[in-house]
Parts: sequence; C-alpha cells; structure tokens
Amino acid sequence: MANVTLYIPDDLKKRMASQKGTNWSSAIRTIIERKLDAFEEAEELAKASTLTDEDVAKLTKKVNKAAAKHARELLNAINR
Repeated sequence: MANVTLYIPDDLKKRMASQKGTNWSSAIRTIIERKLDAFEEAEELAKASTLTDEDVAKLTKKVNKAAAKHARELLNAINR
C-alpha cells in the first residue's frame, strides 16, 4: 500500500486529536474513494451527454439565477 503525506492546519490537527479512537487514515481513504467514485460517475454521464458547451453554459446560467432567487427569498423570509 502506498503512503501519502497530507499537510493540515494545526487547529485541524488539534480537533482531530480530540477524537480519540478515530482511524483518520481509514476515514480519509473512504472520503477519497467516494470523491473518486463521484468523479468517475460524472465522467460517464458526460460521455453519454449530447449537450454542447453552449447548452451547458445556458443551463448553468439558469440554475445560478434560480438559486440566487431562492436564496434571496430565504433571506427575506428570515429578515421578516
């Protein structure tokens, strides 16, 4: 098995140390595997897609606009 060196801030290391009995190597390995699975799934979806770059840009703009509107509505509801 290969070794990987990971640099983290001191405050994060202290927080990790407070969780006695946690196998951080295993936890991080699981997180990396899940992230890689998600990347691979996205690549497979992209291969099968017929969307053009222009289509993606238009869709992204619509999603961002809708998300911003929703966020404004939530903030307005909170501030009432």
